Formats: sequence, structure tokens, C-alpha cells
Amino acid sequence: MPSAYAGMPHATEASRSGMFAGAGWLPAGMSAETTDVPAPIRLDLWADIACPWCYLGSARLDEVLAEREAAGESIVVRHRPFELNPGMPPEGVPMAGFLEAKFGSSEAVQDAHARLTALGREAGLAYDFAAVGKAPSTRLAHHVLTTYDGDPRQRAAVRSLYKAYFEDGLDVTDAATIVDVVSAATGESRGDVQARLDSSTVEVDAAFALGRELGVSAVPTFVADAGTDIDPEVGISAAAVAVQGAQPREVLDQVLDEARRRASA
Repeated sequence: MPSAYAGMPHATEASRSGMFAGAGWLPAGMSAETTDVPAPIRLDLWADIACPWCYLGSARLDEVLAEREAAGESIVVRHRPFELNPGMPPEGVPMAGFLEAKFGSSEAVQDAHARLTALGREAGLAYDFAAVGKAPSTRLAHHVLTTYDGDPRQRAAVRSLYKAYFEDGLDVTDAATIVDVVSAATGESRGDVQARLDSSTVEVDAAFALGRELGVSAVPTFVADAGTDIDPEVGISAAAVAVQGAQPREVLDQVLDEARRRASA
């Protein structure tokens, strides 16, 4: 079972199976090189709402996006669903003892939380692990997020659910909580968000299946792509660049620059 802390903040070239056998991995020590290509970069971010490293990676990405978009660059981000604990019951399980069982001791959990809290603070996050009452099933949250594919409000919905879970201690397995949080973040009515939750799960089920097919095994995973020869089966081109982990801003910048370079090569 993947760990909730699998997305460690360092570059990796591991797990080149599935999609990653064809996608370019960010070479270690590469220098950033900006190429003026008008087409937008598509950035798929495979993540789980219950993953603290995903929250950190997403926040770091937001900082990069703000700078690049202010400079006139177009980057289209899409949330891609991943479940750290796919066998979790829909209501989740109490957090008490859950992480200790996974990490071997309460000291190891405390060390991980202290590290994340410090790194999160640098990115403007306020983790409150003491308030997190359960290890959740995130399938319902992923379902509502997937209904926003292609909608710029998806990023706001993603941020709101991370914050609800990791900072506010809310129950993201609860439909009413999801409706309240996403409605406030997107400006949609509660009824409209509820309708999204009540809609068919075909799209999110297909997205989960795609992640398994592509070999996504750790999160967060960033896949940047500016290529035009998009494979309709997987939605990326041969020019795609992938990197795993809650990467520093400079690495995410390099990933985007490399995606531009490969697309224009």
C-alpha cells in the first residue's frame, strides 16, 4: 500500500513503468531553458486529497503558476485522482493508531508531521495534524473534482478540499461537507455541487483506471506536456515530462521549461 508520505520532496527517476517509459523524466541537474512557444502547457497532477505531500506540492505549484501566468504564459492544470488507500471503507477509519501502524512508531509519525509542518509553513500552509480525525476514503472527493475537468474552478475546489482536511480537520468522506466546501470555493450553489456528486462515476472510475494503466505508483506526480501529437488513449504526447514528489519551485519551473523545449525540438 502506498504511504501517505510517498511523495518525498526530492527528484526521482524511479518507476519508469507504464506512461513513464515514454515520458521524459527531468534530468538531474538540468538548467532551466525557456522557449517561446505560444501553445499552452498541459499539466496533469496526480494526487490524493489525503496526501500531505500532495498538498505541499500543489501549493508550490500554485506559486509557480502565479508567476508564469502573470508573465502571460498559459498553463492548464488538471487534477488526476489517486487513492493512497483504495481499500478504505467509504466512511474512512479513525486516525488514532492508523499512522503508527504504518510507520512503526508514534515518534516516526511525529517526526514526519514536524517536517511537513515546517515545509508547509514556508508555502503558506498551516497543517493541523492534531485536528485530522480520520484516514479517509477520498473517492467521493475525487469524483466531484473530476466533474470539474476543463473548468478553471477545479483548482479552487482542489485547494479547498486540501485545506478542509489538513487545516480545518473536516471530514472529506461526508457528502454534505464536500458540498459546503466546494460550493464556497467555486461559487456554485450547493444544489449544483450536490448534482455533481449525484452524477455518474464513469469519468472518475476511468481516471482511476488510467492511472493504474500508466503506472502511477506514487504521488504527487506532475506530468507537463506541450506536445501536439497527443495519444488519445492516454491524453499525453511523446514530449511529456514527468517528475514525482513535492518538488521545490525551481524544479517545477524546470519541468515546465523542459516540456516547452521537448515540444519545440
